[in-house]
Parts: sequence; structure tokens; C-alpha cells
Amino acid sequence: MSDAAAAPLGFNVSYARLVADHVRALDLDHRPVLAAMGLPEADTEHSPRWVPARQLAEALYVAADLCRDPHIGVSIGQGMRPANMGSLGYMLISVTDLQDGLAMFERLQSLVSTQVRAEHRFKGEFIESRMDCIGDVPRDTHLWSLTMVSRLAFVRWVSGRRLEPLHTWLPCPPPSDPAPLQAYLGGSIEFDAAHAGDRVPANWLQLPNPNADPALHQLMSAVTDQQWAAHRRDQTQLIATLRQYISGRLQQGELPLLDTLSPDLEDALGLSGRQVQRRLAEQGMSFKDLVEQVRKEQVLHELRHTSLALNDVARRAAYAEVSSMHRAVRRWTGQTPLAVRQGQG
Repeated sequence: MSDAAAAPLGFNVSYARLVADHVRALDLDHRPVLAAMGLPEADTEHSPRWVPARQLAEALYVAADLCRDPHIGVSIGQGMRPANMGSLGYMLISVTDLQDGLAMFERLQSLVSTQVRAEHRFKGEFIESRMDCIGDVPRDTHLWSLTMVSRLAFVRWVSGRRLEPLHTWLPCPPPSDPAPLQAYLGGSIEFDAAHAGDRVPANWLQLPNPNADPALHQLMSAVTDQQWAAHRRDQTQLIATLRQYISGRLQQGELPLLDTLSPDLEDALGLSGRQVQRRLAEQGMSFKDLVEQVRKEQVLHELRHTSLALNDVARRAAYAEVSSMHRAVRRWTGQTPLAVRQGQG
């Protein structure tokens, strides 16, 4: 299988630099934070564009130690601003209302993260989001506090209101003192959940944006569209985006088929199923190969880094039976799922 299966995954450097910027704003030495993320002092043409989730989590621990702040994810997340999402951030902050902003974010979110993808679904009078992870995303409290707090901070920035989710799911243990996180998020919080997400009133989408700016929106939309076109042309980023869609379907218990994914891919990427097949073939792989790679990474990650029951790991990877997953794990590692969980494979 081509190395393209290991397309770079992570968070855009504009977002990841939130951590270093926070430390620097406190007049502390931010260089250890940059080192943990593998970033230079200033971005160049050749510097990394993505920071993997595990490196971002490590940087948060460095920042927590430097700042002596046990709630570093909450503290940093509140500083989320449009610039941390690049041109997409300015495009979103200038939309007319939140409904337009949500539709744009769902289509273009791979510009911000190729390792976590959010899906939003209407459920009666509510909207529920679900964040699906690709690859090695630790179930870490600092990381997920940052992710959910920065997400909410941006929504509050756009709406000009202190909006609070009704319920938040976090796939990590609770902090020793959950009060600061609870105070910022509001609503109820469920820790050690299977996935991250939240439930909010559907009428949020009708809220006007006090920062709406048609001229800025037109300008930033053009810049963002150019970035998205380049993102689609980049083979590694195309594969990273495909991996997001595959992972999302797997974690909902559905084995992805190119025919069923084609409408979503054509809408998001402007590529037909045949074009996707051709682009993958150029990398020496098939869609089936990519599904198997994502499935393997997800199963082995959850066996090694979570306490999910084996039947839940199997269900989230679209295996009808635990025995089917057992055979796949033995094929990949030569070990049983239990042995992998115990660190033997």
C-alpha cells in the first residue's frame, strides 16, 4: 500500500499556535511549547502545516507546567479568534447568520483539522454534533477541553452572545476539579463518552451575526475557495479528507462504500466517484485499501489507548461480530485483541 495512506493528520498550525501564543502572552518562554509541536518560531514555506493531535496534547502539558495552570485547555480555548482558523475564520465571522456559517464550516472544516471531523444532525428542536477522530487522537482532558472550549468561544464570538450547550460529551476523564470547565461550557457534561459532541437548541441557527460584513465575507470567501481548491489538488490532503469521511461512517457502525459516499464527496470535493478512484490509483491504492487502513488504525488505537469494551470497539469499526474483528486484529498483528490491549502487539 502507498505511503499516501499515512497522509498528514492533525490540526492546522494557525490553530495549534494558540498554545504558544498563550504562554508568550504571559511573558513566559514559549519555545518548549513550539518544540513539543515541532514548529519553528515563525512559519515558512517549508515548515509543517499540521500538528498531530498527540503532539498538541504534549504541548498542552508543557504549557500547563510553564503556566502552572491545571486548566490550561480551558484557559487557552477561551482565546480562540478568527485568525486561528485562517481565512476560513474571517469568512465564518462575516456570515449573515449561524446557519450559513454552519453549512460553510461543515464543507470546509478540513482546512482547520484533518484529524477530527464534526457532523451536525437535527433531532427535533435540537442539533447534535458528533466529532469523529482519525488516527491517534488521545482521550486526553487538556486536549478535549481545548477543543470544546475553543469551538464554543468561536460561536460566542460570531453570535455576540454567551450561548451555552445543553449537554456536552467529552471522550476523556474528568479533570480533578471540573468547575472551571463546567462554568465556561454551562449545561451538563458527560465525561468518558464514546465520542465528543454537544447538543444545542436548533434556534441558534436563526441568530443574526452582529459582525456580518458582506464585503469582508466576499473577499475571505474568495481566499478560502482558493485554499480549498489547492487542498483538493494536494494528493495527501485529498486522502486525509477521504479518511475523515471513512472514519465518520465507520464510527457510526457503517462500512463505507465509494458508491454511497460519492454524493457527499462530490459535494465537498467536487470529485466524482470515478475521479476519486483515479486519484487513489495514482497513489497505488484503492478505496478499499484506504478503508482497511483507517479501520486498522482506529481499532488498534482504541485497543491500546481506551478502555472501550471489545464489542464497542468492533461496533465502532463496523464489524458485525467481535469474532470478525478478532480475526482482523490477528491478521494485522499476529496477536489477539486482548493481547494488543495488554501491550503485547
